Amino acid sequence: MIKIINIMILNFLFMGCTVAQQRKKTTNSYNAILLTRYVESKSAQEKERDTSRILYIHNTLADSLFVYKVADGVLSEATAYGLTATSKGLNLDVKSVLSNSDDNKGLQIIFQDSDHSLLINQTDRYVLYPNFYALLKQQVKVKHSILSLFDFLEDYLEDYAITDVYPLLLSANQARWGKNIQQSKITTLRSQSEVKDTWNFKYQYNSVGKIELVKAASAEVHFSKKISYLNPASIEMTTYRNNEDRQITSRKAIYSPTKSVALKWKDNVEETGKNLETEISTAITKKSLGKVNSIHMTQAEVLKLIRQMK
Repeated sequence: MIKIINIMILNFLFMGCTVAQQRKKTTNSYNAILLTRYVESKSAQEKERDTSRILYIHNTLADSLFVYKVADGVLSEATAYGLTATSKGLNLDVKSVLSNSDDNKGLQIIFQDSDHSLLINQTDRYVLYPNFYALLKQQVKVKHSILSLFDFLEDYLEDYAITDVYPLLLSANQARWGKNIQQSKITTLRSQSEVKDTWNFKYQYNSVGKIELVKAASAEVHFSKKISYLNPASIEMTTYRNNEDRQITSRKAIYSPTKSVALKWKDNVEETGKNLETEISTAITKKSLGKVNSIHMTQAEVLKLIRQMK
């Protein structure tokens, strides 16, 4: 059941890693951030606990990022992400550092000025407000900022095969709650069948221009997300999704973007075909490690850096 969280979790926290094209502007200054994730899963049949650590290293320009996942004292995954320009737009390239192989789950990204939209993989279209469109285009298309792209994509129904990249900016970036998206149309494939669903998303903003509701439906499946601003330092988010066959997930999370506190949320996962309900509690702490010498590290270097933080 812990695996369920690895598939969903990262609808919520941020990430980092890349195989950026070497350009003249590339810097040799690298910054590292460490996340520690604690997960407890409880059902009528079992109870599990898991602790893992995720190390993110990015350069000053944020166009080069690597993410290293450590579990049980072993480097289990190391992935790089990078944006490259093509005649048709941008490609998000995904590469396994451990096997030195390309992943076929990259993305094609096209900015369309005519209607201020962002097209992902020729199927998903996000129509943005003009001011946000101009900002995102400058950050992603011009500067090739991986962080800005992931920050935009991380909190939506389609995970784009980047769920291993934790949305770290969720704990710091206030811009994500602004008036960014007018509407979107997204196609998803259910993981346990060949069924495709097409979703028409609606976005609702409050009187001061902050997002407060996102909802969509496709046939018999539904998605909704409600955001409540409890006070200037705390945000509550509740989500409901049954975009998978016979599985319903409800989540409640509290964010404190201006405070250095653990990010916590609770998932209730109902598997209707098995008549099984599981409660998954997650807490994630974040620590800035400052500057490091290299973005590409060996397993020994990663483990040494993490041990120094204990």
